Amino acid sequence: MPTVVKEKILKLIKKDHQNHLEITQFFLDFSISQSAKELKSLQFLENEISSLKEDDYEFPDHIDQLEEWIIKQNKAQCICYGEYIKRRGNGGVREYFSTTSQAYEFLYKIAPTKRVDGAWLYSFTQYWDDPAFRDFIQIYLEELGLGKQKNNHVKLFDNLLFSLGLHQFSMNLSDEYYHQSAIQLALAYASFDFIPEIAGFNLGYEQLPLHLLITNYELKELGIDSNYFNQHITIDNFENGHAQLSINAIKKIAKRYKDQADFLRKVKIGFLLNNRGLSSVQIIKSLNTERVVLDIFKKKAVVGKHMHSNKCMFNNKSTNEWLSDEDQIEDFICALSNRGWIKLNQDPEQSRFWRIINDDDGKMFGVFSAAEKTFICDWIAGSKTMSHNKSVDVELINNFLELKNFSYLIDNDLQELQKQVHTSVNTAHKVSKLMPYLAPHIHHQEIGLWSTQRIVEYLFPFLSNRRIN
Repeated sequence: MPTVVKEKILKLIKKDHQNHLEITQFFLDFSISQSAKELKSLQFLENEISSLKEDDYEFPDHIDQLEEWIIKQNKAQCICYGEYIKRRGNGGVREYFSTTSQAYEFLYKIAPTKRVDGAWLYSFTQYWDDPAFRDFIQIYLEELGLGKQKNNHVKLFDNLLFSLGLHQFSMNLSDEYYHQSAIQLALAYASFDFIPEIAGFNLGYEQLPLHLLITNYELKELGIDSNYFNQHITIDNFENGHAQLSINAIKKIAKRYKDQADFLRKVKIGFLLNNRGLSSVQIIKSLNTERVVLDIFKKKAVVGKHMHSNKCMFNNKSTNEWLSDEDQIEDFICALSNRGWIKLNQDPEQSRFWRIINDDDGKMFGVFSAAEKTFICDWIAGSKTMSHNKSVDVELINNFLELKNFSYLIDNDLQELQKQVHTSVNTAHKVSKLMPYLAPHIHHQEIGLWSTQRIVEYLFPFLSNRRIN
């Protein structure tokens, strides 16, 4: 490894953990070694755990109480969801996403966490030959879609963002949106000492939150593919899903620890790590279409400040002059509104600005992407949005996802791995070769998907022909 690269990695390992984006990128960097990631994980998790307030949250006092406690929590969420359905049945409006643009904003803002979905369980794959960890490894393999691209959770969410044109939006998020992803990735490379915490974190993640149920319901209403969310409802069930497997695994592992009270305390710590960073509910409560539209205008102004003629003046300033300073963009939007170019809370077709960016013969047609126009359309419509809003073309999304299944690239690394696996007669040797490709940064790539399928065949043959929908 070059000296410069070594120095960079050492610097990142020792660096203060305040920048969660950098930490997320560190763990997802394929060029950084496993050992370096393990060192960073130790430092980062110790800092996170030291910030927790353990006494502020009720948690079972004994391992045997976990199952009843989880069932009680799930029932409470289902009751709340039943009340929500009743409100909707009585004519109530959507409570999370009144517009398509609000759903879009939610989707791209949860992307950092969803792109590492299930990552924390990767740390348990190193214990694949220990029966106590089989349930956890099964959960991880199912998070990876058993190696099927259409069911791999990370691939599924990424495809959804791409199909809606939201992938660019998720690239410009502030650091706070990466806090939870950094935690999940740190757990993916955590050492043996953090086994109880990882188990506890997984327990928290396998619960059935109310926001997941409502999100799934309202995305469907808006015509947005909710398969990613629906899978988390169906396979996380307590009857025979991941929640039940998680409890079973914790009970098995607990038997390895002499101090049961300390083990459970660490499980609780892991459980509480779910609450670090921005939650889905917090993101939903802070949705703001107007702010997103302002950001869209600021981004376009970088190029747009050079592209307009000086013929059209607003308050004695040309469009180029308005766009030349980011701090003026909000005032420029107000100027457009005052001149009648943008008529808020009316059908967007009544706004001249909307027509020139949306009509096929508009002077600015093509400047704004379909997703950007969705935000602008809903922002202009305002109170009129409910009647004006259009659902997403589901058939178009499905066709897009089918195209994404095809690759023109030949993966030399995959060919070499296939050769090594096929020529070996030792299952343990095969598994040891395959496991690194189940890592968070690569499991959703072609080589990772193929490796996952082989692991399923070798370790969980009863899952090989099982469909996850």
